[in-house]
Amino acid sequence: MSTLTPDTMHALVDDQPEEFRVSTSAYRGEDIFEQELERIFYGTWVYLCHESELANPGDFKSTQIGTRPVIVSKGRDGAIHAVLNVCTHRGATLCREETGNTRAFVCPYHGWSFRPSGELIGIPDEARYPDCFDKADKHLKAVPRIASYGGLVFGSFNPDVEDLETFLGGVKQHIDIWLKRTAGGAYRVATSHKYGYAGNWKFQTENVCDGYHPGFVHRSAFNTVRKFDGSFENRAVDVAVRPGGYTRGYPEGHGTLEAGAPLESGGIDPAVRQAYNDKLKALHGAEAAAEILTNRQFLIFPNLVIFDFNIRVIQPISHDRTEVYSYPLMIEGAHDEINSNRMLDAQTRVGTAGILSADDIDVFAGGQHALNAVGFDWITLSRGLKHEEIKSDGERIGVYSDEVPQRAFWRKWRSMMGGQA
Repeated sequence: MSTLTPDTMHALVDDQPEEFRVSTSAYRGEDIFEQELERIFYGTWVYLCHESELANPGDFKSTQIGTRPVIVSKGRDGAIHAVLNVCTHRGATLCREETGNTRAFVCPYHGWSFRPSGELIGIPDEARYPDCFDKADKHLKAVPRIASYGGLVFGSFNPDVEDLETFLGGVKQHIDIWLKRTAGGAYRVATSHKYGYAGNWKFQTENVCDGYHPGFVHRSAFNTVRKFDGSFENRAVDVAVRPGGYTRGYPEGHGTLEAGAPLESGGIDPAVRQAYNDKLKALHGAEAAAEILTNRQFLIFPNLVIFDFNIRVIQPISHDRTEVYSYPLMIEGAHDEINSNRMLDAQTRVGTAGILSADDIDVFAGGQHALNAVGFDWITLSRGLKHEEIKSDGERIGVYSDEVPQRAFWRKWRSMMGGQA
């Protein structure tokens, strides 16, 4: 039995006016990890899929909430269902495919069959069971809550979880801006890029909104790109710490990194790009179009990241093992060059073999090893602490290299792990 009490875990995050610290023990140990699963991943909303992955009745996707395997699917009535990927007969993994379409899930072990909604519909040689055999409790176990916003489908094992829009809080406005990038169309996710690393899942959540590291960790990548592909010039930085853009943190644990410059820069014919920009202006006005095109990525607590061209899911496996799934985002009806550029971004920048991901993975693995050092008890996330703007609703705003979103994440982590507001 774990000896970690709520007070013990609350003390792992030290939030003081002059310094913000996190205990190194928060990144290691199965006890902490198990508590994270119970209190965070099974206690709040967790991303399941994009609605485009369930376009037709019978479409399904295998995924996870925490370490619990889940199937999310669309029923014949058009409703979205999420159930544990566990046959109620002998506990076998029911669905071994990542995606597909089916009229029924048939267990590969003994052939029990279930509708996508989870209803048990067939038992081979059922006559061998007693006449009073109760099938009512043999349906697949449902995830208690499912909801969606902006095409993003979430589930929760907590039947009393707050409604989804309340959970999204301040980050909802950034989802709305992201949706407008479709220029009147709709997003469709492509096949995911996958990689794993030997480190804690929270390294990746901290990293995605970290504007402090790129000029150091990715310097060689930026220099290479500048040398061989001038179309990426707008993405590179000429100084170690970028002098522009914003970071934001919200009381719900979400955070953003906003660069202040359009990301659509390479691989597109200027006439195609201009037509796309003109359509955004016609739909939303010139000022709003400029905001829509701003390079923006944001973390939805605990493990979902929305990039301009990409959905990333950070999947914890153990306290020192993480898998990352990146789904390129296509726009239905957009010019082929627009979507080709989006896929190129996934392949060359943030995908499995991208020029940035390998750098980050190396840092994560090294960090996991380094945090085992005896006598090193705290890391600091204090950059911009005394300079951030704090709004009346709790939103905090800093410059591009400030650690505002990281502090927002850890405040929410402490609240859920420590049981204190």
